[in-house]
Amino acid sequence: MKQKENGHLCRSIAHRGLSTEAPENSLMAFELAGQRGVWGIETDVHSTADGVLVCIHDDTVDRTTDGVGPIREMTFQQLRRCRIDRGRGLTRCSDRSIPTLTAYLDICRRYGAVAVIELKGVSCPEEVRAVYETVRDMGMENRCMCISFQIERLRELRTLTEQIPVQLLAERGTKEIVDRAAALGNSGIDFRTTKTGLSLPTYAHQKGCTVNVWTVNWGFRKRMWERAGADFLTSNRW
Repeated sequence: MKQKENGHLCRSIAHRGLSTEAPENSLMAFELAGQRGVWGIETDVHSTADGVLVCIHDDTVDRTTDGVGPIREMTFQQLRRCRIDRGRGLTRCSDRSIPTLTAYLDICRRYGAVAVIELKGVSCPEEVRAVYETVRDMGMENRCMCISFQIERLRELRTLTEQIPVQLLAERGTKEIVDRAAALGNSGIDFRTTKTGLSLPTYAHQKGCTVNVWTVNWGFRKRMWERAGADFLTSNRW
């Protein structure tokens, strides 16, 4: 974490774990991020056909594992037979199974990292509730942040808890996106670094929103957004 000129902290979030040294969204990537001491560890959550919450980016297992098929059409037992077969440090990755949300939260808890959960494949109120109840039952409600491109999912979470901060994801940050996020309360925006002007954090802070920028991998961009007032920087490199 780095101190900003205005006295606030700009916090570091590891994108899909420490994905430059281990396969993305693997237990090893989460462990290495925890060991690196980052403020938060980001992951993407999907639900299997039988309702088990798992950490993987895509809607299918095709890109990152030796399996084929949509996660939503696979049972957890079927998913467990898939092995991660792509990514940095693969030969050192002893557990290549797709992690459960519970296993990921356990790592965040052990290292004192904030769990930054993208509700990627969470598509209905019942699945939002399942994520919330898992976080609550793991004692992580005060060490969690939920993010999504789908404002409906964040609104559904707000009916369950006001404690967990939420952030509305957008490819490009705009004042309109800030206004929509602000209405959620205890909220912020999360936008791509190359598509948004440096003045937006000032407007967001005026509206009571925090600002997260992704994916910021290079030192000059990190310094640029720190000076602009970003509260969080999500990166593959820490």
